[in-house]
Amino acid sequence: MLEKVNKSQKYITLVVLILAISGLSGGSYLYYQTAEGIKQNTADLEIKILEMDSTIVKLENKNNTLTYALQKEQEKNGIFETQIGEISGTVGKLDKLSKTDKELLQKYSKVYFLNEHYVPEALVLVPKEFLYESKKEISTHAKVLPYLGGLLNAASDAELDLKIISGFRSFSEQSVLKGAYTVNYGSGANTFSADQGFSEHQLGTTFDFTTTSVGATFSGFSKTKEYEWLIQNAYKYGFIISYPKDNGYYEYEPWHWRFVGKSLAKRLYEEKQNFYDLEQRTIDSYLINIFD
Repeated sequence: MLEKVNKSQKYITLVVLILAISGLSGGSYLYYQTAEGIKQNTADLEIKILEMDSTIVKLENKNNTLTYALQKEQEKNGIFETQIGEISGTVGKLDKLSKTDKELLQKYSKVYFLNEHYVPEALVLVPKEFLYESKKEISTHAKVLPYLGGLLNAASDAELDLKIISGFRSFSEQSVLKGAYTVNYGSGANTFSADQGFSEHQLGTTFDFTTTSVGATFSGFSKTKEYEWLIQNAYKYGFIISYPKDNGYYEYEPWHWRFVGKSLAKRLYEEKQNFYDLEQRTIDSYLINIFD
């Protein structure tokens, strides 16, 4: 009986041992399988990461290419905008210039002829308070009147007695005046009076100034404080003396002043130059801004 019990115990022990060995073998296998899976998954992930890195680099390169292309297009557009702006500005200037009377800055006195049909685009009467003879009617170019008014009001504020004795004269009026001077002075009239068509007065931008003390003869006008004021201030309102001392056209006429625009007048004043000493093409460059 005891022998049977021992055999049974041995059998059970053997079974347990076999099962234990089997369990250990299965665990090792399972561990092996898990480690290999992780290793494979890691390798797969590394491959995918490398593929993604490559894709990112390609996208970055493409983005850089597109950014460069965009910058170039923007530069082109900037150039085009500048060119369009310049063209528009040029067109605007040409349009403005085409609407500005090209005769206004021509050299007339014995140089350039103004035909008998020429009349300024618009003439207006000079206010009576500016005139030496209040009953007389004197006209001026409409666009010049604000500058003329500014000059005379400033002179009045400085307590000066500056008045206008002559303004616009038509071709025929200049002809009559020159004829009268010729009768009285003969050929000597050519030293101080322009022939018809050569007078700045026909432009409506030129005036003869005087004072109550000097009157219509202009005698001694160059010695008045009004004249000295004009020399120092007239340019601020766009006026210049046409025939200063030692000019090559007419006798010295301190009373004769012409509107040429503030820019040109300022240049002549600052550089101590005379209008008729400049080349015509230099003068013409100021035409577009004559009323600015």
